Amino acid sequence: MKILYASSSIGLGHITRDYHISSFIKNQIYWLTSGNALRFIKEKKERYVGISDDLKNLGDYINSMIKNCKVKIDTYNSYKLYKAVKNNANLIKSNVDFDDYDLIVADEFWEFMFIDIPKERSIFITDFTKISYNGKGYLERFLFSRLNNGLRDRIKQKFSLAINLSLWDKDDGFLNLGPSFTSSFDGYSNSQGDYVLINIGGTNAGIDVAEKIKEKIKEKYDVKIIGSDKYFNSNPSSLIKNAGIIISLAGYGSIIESNVLRKKTIFLFIDNHFEHIENAKVMMNRKGFRVYSCKDLLKTDILNVIENLKNEDIEPLEIIDSAPKISEIINNFLYKNN
Repeated sequence: MKILYASSSIGLGHITRDYHISSFIKNQIYWLTSGNALRFIKEKKERYVGISDDLKNLGDYINSMIKNCKVKIDTYNSYKLYKAVKNNANLIKSNVDFDDYDLIVADEFWEFMFIDIPKERSIFITDFTKISYNGKGYLERFLFSRLNNGLRDRIKQKFSLAINLSLWDKDDGFLNLGPSFTSSFDGYSNSQGDYVLINIGGTNAGIDVAEKIKEKIKEKYDVKIIGSDKYFNSNPSSLIKNAGIIISLAGYGSIIESNVLRKKTIFLFIDNHFEHIENAKVMMNRKGFRVYSCKDLLKTDILNVIENLKNEDIEPLEIIDSAPKISEIINNFLYKNN
């Protein structure tokens, strides 16, 4: 049987966890994605749907909303993102025959919100069920409440099953399974290299801050950077496992990797980036970890922060991999409907 697995092109957290989940699925998988997520799939020599090569990378449009470590949303860049999603949706609608597949799995693949897909054979995966906000104004509360309700209703309309893998968010309308690993980690590594690893994930938003941090600490430490187009690495596990200290954007995959591998980590969040902020909150006031906004870390004595962190015990989150359970659900769903 054949599965169409559509994975978000925003960052690498989606495709890495999806690839890990897929390792437990014993059926043919055809990937649908773009950008660095597609690059990852190609380097793994996996099957993918040909139209993926023509899809716009939504990560590029998210990057355009981030300036000086802060998300700035305006009408123009929001419209550009909307047009990119619609463009992808139209290409998929014209070039993908969903009847060729026995099951469709979508990990935050927003293009499907604009396409008629076979609901009875479709599963949605996400790591958030609502967009959080910090404002207290009536209008902001009203708008975000409408947006969140609309998002949940749309997912329920399009998919037979919605699975939530969030670190911080639960919703009764979803099957809440908790985080999926992004790789098959065998326990954790005691290896502590002498280098500092800066992990900026799959988008280009963190390149500037990563290179500025490297300049500040390179005289004392060997510094390696992974992530983005410039520093892309499809198999970073050994670098992560052997790092002495990690400095990372507070993305989903990075939070999981540092905790599972018990790596002392400085997490950075981009201002107004709700997922970064919520992920970072999970790690605040926990031994062996530090949390800063990108801008604040650049104003800090980073070498002093690293030295203090090196001499501290670590108390990581205890995370159980939900990937085997997800794959079991997918397999059962597949055979039930065929």
